[in-house]
Amino acid sequence: MKTTLVAIAAAASALVLALPASAQEATYEYPSAYTSTVTRAEVRADAIEARKAGLIANGERSVVVPEFGVPTTRAQVVAELREARRLGLVANGEQLAVASEAQLQAIKSAGLRADSTTMAGKR
Repeated sequence: MKTTLVAIAAAASALVLALPASAQEATYEYPSAYTSTVTRAEVRADAIEARKAGLIANGERSVVVPEFGVPTTRAQVVAELREARRLGLVANGEQLAVASEAQLQAIKSAGLRADSTTMAGKR
């Protein structure tokens, strides 16, 4: 029994040692050379224009976010939320509803109506 076990172990080790090594050498591929199509003067001119337009941060100010659109009033947001809740589009737990185009338009209209009535009340 011992001799067969030793013979099997010897055969297995001979088989493992006979297999060729499959490791490959790691080679680093250097990045290819890049030639710019823009001159230094063009880059400088673009940077100067961007700085004048306020698109480049100065000092500790790191993020420049351009303002866009018309601000939404509180009354408009509340009215849109109420309409979305009425339509059953506010997420509840894992249930997620997707609004149709008609529902999105109804929510937007509710916000605009609330905004117009608020503005009329202020006059």
